[in-house]
Amino acid sequence: MESFDTSFLAAKQKKKKQKRARNIILICAAVVLAAAGTIVGISLAKKDADGTSTLNYRASAVSSGEISTTIDGSGTLAALESQSVTTTAESTVTAVNFAPGDAIKAGDVVMTMQSTDVEDQLSDLRDELSDTRASLSTAKQLLTNLKVTAKKGGIVKDIQAQVGSIVDDMEYLCLIATDGKMLVSIPAVEGMEQYDAVTVMIGEDEQDGYVTKLENGTAMIVFTDNYYPVGTSATVLSADGATLGTGSITVNEYVEVTAPSGKIATVAVKDNQKISKGATVFTLAEGAPTTAYTTLKNTEAELLTKIEDLEGLLTVKADTDCTLTALSIKVGETVASGTSVCTMTGTGGFTIALSIDELDIASVKLGQSATITLDALEGEFNGKVSNISYAGSGSYVTSYTATITTDPIEGAYPGMSTSAQIITETSGESLIVPVSAVQYDGDTAYLYLADEGTQAGTTLSESEIDLDKLTKLSVTTGMSDGSYIVVTTEGLAAGDVIWSPQRTSTAKYTEEESTTTNFSFSGQGGMMGGDQSGSFQPPSNMGGGNFQPPSGN
Repeated sequence: MESFDTSFLAAKQKKKKQKRARNIILICAAVVLAAAGTIVGISLAKKDADGTSTLNYRASAVSSGEISTTIDGSGTLAALESQSVTTTAESTVTAVNFAPGDAIKAGDVVMTMQSTDVEDQLSDLRDELSDTRASLSTAKQLLTNLKVTAKKGGIVKDIQAQVGSIVDDMEYLCLIATDGKMLVSIPAVEGMEQYDAVTVMIGEDEQDGYVTKLENGTAMIVFTDNYYPVGTSATVLSADGATLGTGSITVNEYVEVTAPSGKIATVAVKDNQKISKGATVFTLAEGAPTTAYTTLKNTEAELLTKIEDLEGLLTVKADTDCTLTALSIKVGETVASGTSVCTMTGTGGFTIALSIDELDIASVKLGQSATITLDALEGEFNGKVSNISYAGSGSYVTSYTATITTDPIEGAYPGMSTSAQIITETSGESLIVPVSAVQYDGDTAYLYLADEGTQAGTTLSESEIDLDKLTKLSVTTGMSDGSYIVVTTEGLAAGDVIWSPQRTSTAKYTEEESTTTNFSFSGQGGMMGGDQSGSFQPPSNMGGGNFQPPSGN
């Protein structure tokens, strides 16, 4: 019995296999015909003028599957990830641990080199590192005075540090306003001039102010600080009471209170508190390092990074799992600066650039699925549209480029020939039947359901089947690939058996006479004219035998 789960899939696979073979056959045909120019063929005529045709009905199972519309293209694989290593100084190769084609794990050492220039730089850096570490060994590591004090007297503003704050990366711990003034910035108004007197409203409070600067379309107004918090909203009025603008107030002249490192143990002040020079603002927790020690530790870290970078120039490591695809040097060879020594391609996937016709580009979208096949490998592989270039090219027909990114493909290498199908639309999981099974009564499509017990593959002649006694099921048709079509209706399920009409010709042909047939060819070697259902006799100088062109499938 025909399997309803596999019949449709088998047909799809068969089509894909036939497609490549058909292309090869057509190319061969074009070569043979081009060489011959004019071919002497055998005309085929009916032997039996009374030949007839018969109508049979074949039972087939409803399949469950998916029909898709695709855009086909071909190209070559390119590595999704690649690592090309170029020397930055004259170097001598001391070891090569892999050969082209070898698989390499991330972090593996591919080769090592020596360089006089790099070694000299490393020697200088190591000497500097040794001196820095000697200074560290004698430097006072921890603060004994953990107080953070004010450099100038004024009003404490904008406290950023809280108990537990790590101060190492803080821009400042707080500000100290030193002139008793605050500042508000608003968009400059037409007619406004520097030193104009204005009124600044902070809530119900009024302050006399003046424009100190006009710059890049912004007016800066200074007024007396009456212990206002930074960030408070203020409105600026003109001398006649008209509103000029609104902004957030900040400190006019100030000093920042900072600490190079440590952790805040206590906050000794409050916002808007007036303090004098030298007053304690914060205290640090035990273990806070000195400024000198912190500076030396930072220098040590910078030197270690530079040394590591230079050593990396002499040791080539794989960044990711990859394959060594090119190796241009050997052990003992000395190469100049700027020489490419090897190329590694990642195994995480590939890209394929497909040329898309201007009539199809609107159907291609980012993220669409694609099916990939390779000439060198069996099977199908998955991919997605990852990029679309809308910069068209071409003289007569404009084309665009869609990039397909694939999953990892074992055994594949950059440059391999590929074919790709971008799936632009799909029916989803649907009921699929042969196109010939769908009959029409006006605009209504229907199927003939077979009686219970009828096996798929059964064939009956027109006289052996009574259509009037069969269940006639109306259906709605959907996508089709030319051989199969999607149908939807209630009461139909995968595995149900239906009848498909098939007409078979019994007409017979025989050789009656020889004729000369001329064929013309397109500029691409395509074949035009002639009857593709017969046999072709190539010229005698091309060898005997018949060439059978494709039957149209």
